[in-house]
Amino acid sequence: MNLYRPFLALIVICIFILGLSNYASNAQTDDSTDASEIIFILDASGSMWGQIEGENKISIAKTVLKGLVDELPDNTEVGLIAYGHREKVDCKDIETVVDPGPLDKAVINEKIEALNPKGKTPITDSVLMAFDLVKANENATTVVLVSDGIETCGGDPCQAVKDAKDKGINFIMHVVGFDVGDVDVSELECAAQAGGGLYMSAQNAGELSEALETAVEMPPELPMGKLSVKVTAEGKLQDSMLVLTNTESGEELKGQRTYSSEKTNPRVISLPDGTYDLEVKPLGMKGVDSRTISGLEIKEGEVVEKEVNFGYGELSIKVVRNGKLSDATVKVYKVNTEEIAAQSRTYTSENSNPKVFKLEPGIYDVEVIALEIKSKPSKKLSAVEILSGEILENTIDFSSGTLKVGAFQGEKFVDAVVRIKDPDTGEQVAQSRTYTSSNSNPKTFELTPGIYNVEVSALGIVGNPTQKFDTVEIVASETVEKTAQFSSGTLKVGALEGEKFVDAAVSVSDSKTGEKIKQGRTYKSSSSNPKAFELSPGIYDIEVKSFAIQGHPVVKFDSVEVKPQETVVETAQFKSGVIKIGAKEGESFTDSMVSFTNSRTGEKITAGRTYTEYKEFILIPDSYTVTVKAFKIEGNPEKTVEVDLKAQETMEVNVDFSN
Repeated sequence: MNLYRPFLALIVICIFILGLSNYASNAQTDDSTDASEIIFILDASGSMWGQIEGENKISIAKTVLKGLVDELPDNTEVGLIAYGHREKVDCKDIETVVDPGPLDKAVINEKIEALNPKGKTPITDSVLMAFDLVKANENATTVVLVSDGIETCGGDPCQAVKDAKDKGINFIMHVVGFDVGDVDVSELECAAQAGGGLYMSAQNAGELSEALETAVEMPPELPMGKLSVKVTAEGKLQDSMLVLTNTESGEELKGQRTYSSEKTNPRVISLPDGTYDLEVKPLGMKGVDSRTISGLEIKEGEVVEKEVNFGYGELSIKVVRNGKLSDATVKVYKVNTEEIAAQSRTYTSENSNPKVFKLEPGIYDVEVIALEIKSKPSKKLSAVEILSGEILENTIDFSSGTLKVGAFQGEKFVDAVVRIKDPDTGEQVAQSRTYTSSNSNPKTFELTPGIYNVEVSALGIVGNPTQKFDTVEIVASETVEKTAQFSSGTLKVGALEGEKFVDAAVSVSDSKTGEKIKQGRTYKSSSSNPKAFELSPGIYDIEVKSFAIQGHPVVKFDSVEVKPQETVVETAQFKSGVIKIGAKEGESFTDSMVSFTNSRTGEKITAGRTYTEYKEFILIPDSYTVTVKAFKIEGNPEKTVEVDLKAQETMEVNVDFSN
């Protein structure tokens, strides 16, 4: 027969120790061996019509049980009880299908095959019937219950098993939960525990076969020691999974569960002599790790009792700055790791500061990061021990001083960037902006006590001039104020033609370096013409380039001095005239390309196309050579015209290609 999962290895060890390793084979071959007695209780309720991998559970159970019967030693005495196989709603539908007696495999298998699931699940009365059948037996009887669900007739199978034991009935009881799903089967586990046997879960035919084989192979009077495991949390019984590992063989016993009922918590497990490691995994407790108890020594006739408490402890972190509640981030790490066990924020309210963390007992590292101080300094607590049911209180005290930095031009706010640096490393500690509002100018910084360098760069002044304050000392609970006073002058540059606004580009450069400092545009509106520039005091070169006049003539103003608190106005006065060029063939316009060259310098000024109308050119007064090339006339003939343009004059020039 196959062995049921790793735990049967533990049973085999025990059998070997007691000289019973040939128990099963001797029973089959030696008629002198004492007969063993087994009572099977089979669930034949309506739910057994459910399917596993396309096959009804009742069919699987019949096949497995009949196969087991065929393998039993001939001198085995067997009885069979079934329930729920005759009536749909009758809780009394329990029948001793085969009375305990000498094994008749054909008869038992015929009775098993004839079962037809219909009704309810009266487990309690079924086990009571089994106990009534074996109560007169001197030798221990193995009772094996196979059920796919829990009691549905109001009974308490666990209590029934306990009562039977109290009356001195000699039996061991195993329970096999067959495809029970997520149902709470604590009453079945309790019944197995009270009966001195095992609760085994089977999800398919193979596991059911292994479970039944384990049940019939385990001697009913095998002497064992016991392990009693009680699991609690917050003063209440805690549902947990138990995993036992034999330290010599490495085999595991899984599937033992405490639940949160006194019936199964503490969980009592019969074990062969040996040394075991116990892992307890709490269920439903988020973020709580399992606990391991190593080296449990189990001896025959002794009970080892262990209690595992998953109760929480509390860590209280109060954060203050200069003696007042302060906003901070608190992170709790599992000791010597980067794994966060808990984190939160204190804020500055008594409702949240101190911040209290509920933690699993253990060792932790704590990091507190001050949020109100610009550099966000942190403090750490190492190897903090949290004990179950206890509160550990800690106060983290930060100190800081206040630095206020303003940026002004006289009494006028200046938008500026403020940078605060460590004088030793040059590393930037903080940065912010003053803007031009009294809400932010001066700008306030909360800093740890120490020495700092401060830089203030004006954004609203061309060239972004910077003022520095070196070795500024910040003292705890004190305020230091620094004001950057920037001086500047105003340069206004206009572009006109007579009194008419001209759209032009304005470029301002440093007279010494030639570096372009600022640029802008005048447009044709008094709102931007003249164009105003706020400049640091100095000497500048200015170029004004007209967009409206062909060739974009430039007016320059060199070495313009801008003085603090003064305004300098420069106006570029442009002059122009208009030349209208028409290319004709007789009385009709003809398409042509027109180009202008300065007659004095030979410089090409501009070009354009007439298409079939006059083409208008706006130029500065001067002498021009006009070249007109006809597109639509064979050979593309050219003609040249010399013109003298005067200011505010409009000239109409016709070039005739008739000849």
